Amino acid sequence: MNKTHCIIIEDEKAAQEILTSFLSRTEWIVLAGTFDDAISALEFLKRNEVDLVFLDIQIPGLNGIEFLKIIKNPPQIIITSAYSEYTLEAFELDVRDYLMKPFAFERYLKAVNKITPRPELSQIHQMTGSQNPSSSFAFFNVNKRMVRVQFSEILYVESMREYISINTGKEKVITKMGIGEIEKALGEGFVRVHRSFIANVAKVTAYSAEEVFIEKISLPIGPNYKRFVEITFGKQLE
Repeated sequence: MNKTHCIIIEDEKAAQEILTSFLSRTEWIVLAGTFDDAISALEFLKRNEVDLVFLDIQIPGLNGIEFLKIIKNPPQIIITSAYSEYTLEAFELDVRDYLMKPFAFERYLKAVNKITPRPELSQIHQMTGSQNPSSSFAFFNVNKRMVRVQFSEILYVESMREYISINTGKEKVITKMGIGEIEKALGEGFVRVHRSFIANVAKVTAYSAEEVFIEKISLPIGPNYKRFVEITFGKQLE
């Protein structure tokens, strides 16, 4: 199994030490850095590949919710907070879990077991022969059989917790992968419209302030993804 690389964004030293201790007992997770504030963490994330972030809400400069709203292609996030009032908003921003301080090792372990490991080369093999999206494709592990999916044929991708469903109109390819991982693999030409949905821009036939349509298929627009839809289609939604 590939190692999961994580960082901690936490300004309380005691909380940092507890998480570090828990991580030392979890062999498949590697701690890549610890940060007292979100700005320093953002700079680190620009230069380094990270799979998981343990994120406190009340941190200096930029709080955890603001951090989630501005980061592009975020890693998987586990919130660690003493405040419960941010729970609903945090899950709307697609966090994997919300740990209420103080939390025991057993609760921490339950949270990290929700994390989708970085795919092995045997699980996904992406080939992009040119900048033309029609030449981009990937092989996905479906019940131990590698299934080829042409990116240009994808209508939309739907998150199913630890799995994703890749919908082409002809078939649904279901594989174990996080939606954030497939979002990075697809790249330009696709837009995240909701924490659970990614749409192929070329397949979109209509949209409103609340929905994106691909022929008769309707995908909801999440409030925190509305701006991405506006940027993609060049018109403010009202």
